[in-house]
Amino acid sequence: MIELTDNAQNSLDRYLHRARAYLKGAKSVDAVEVEQNITEHIENELTGAAEPISAEELETVLEKLGSPQQWVPEEELPWWRKIMLRVQTGPEDWRLTYLSFGLFVFGLLTLPVGLILIGAGFIAARAALSVVEDTTLPKAQKWLLYPCLTTVYLALLGALLALPLFALIPLAYEWEDTLKENRLLGNDDMHYWLAACTVFAGSLGLWWLIEGAVLLVRPNIPKPLFRPFADGFNRKWALVFMCVGFVVLVASLVVLKLVLDRYFTL
Repeated sequence: MIELTDNAQNSLDRYLHRARAYLKGAKSVDAVEVEQNITEHIENELTGAAEPISAEELETVLEKLGSPQQWVPEEELPWWRKIMLRVQTGPEDWRLTYLSFGLFVFGLLTLPVGLILIGAGFIAARAALSVVEDTTLPKAQKWLLYPCLTTVYLALLGALLALPLFALIPLAYEWEDTLKENRLLGNDDMHYWLAACTVFAGSLGLWWLIEGAVLLVRPNIPKPLFRPFADGFNRKWALVFMCVGFVVLVASLVVLKLVLDRYFTL
């Protein structure tokens, strides 16, 4: 056997691993014989070359051999075997894509414990995006990546938009109990919760106004956080977001005044 450098040996091992993966499911092809033919062909091609053989020299020979997939009739393989082969031997971004979609589906089937799997699927999806240099993905890849991405992104976006409510809603229940203990609130607390809801809306409007101002100064913040959906985000959208927050804030203050006036005139 000819002597190979470490990098060349790693390349050969990966090639043979792909060949074994494809040949394992073939009935009409002898896997052992094919692997022997591969090694013999490589030795014949590199006979007389200076040893150890570099990875570049070996890759030239492997390119001439072509993909191991050509030796196996695809119709011989069951559908699940084809998917497994793509995961094992396909491009890295596609392997991560299949992994992400699989984790996402199993996560949905095993909720609430499956939230961990969905999180792992999201990490795999982001890793797949990082492998792709061009932000334009094939449609088939989008169908597999986007379900997990959109699920996590929507949950994260909802948390960021409703952040003030995580503090205000528990406080509203505490204040309700305090008012009742001091007999400042009757049995009918509908007016209290109506006023509380307007305060919630006003706090959201103020929070959105602040977030919009931050995004107006730093419009690139959402792009890496919500890739690839926020790639087109710019200051125009930040300004629109600020306007929405301002309208919600003003409207909630007006409604709150009307509720309070009505409440105190009862």
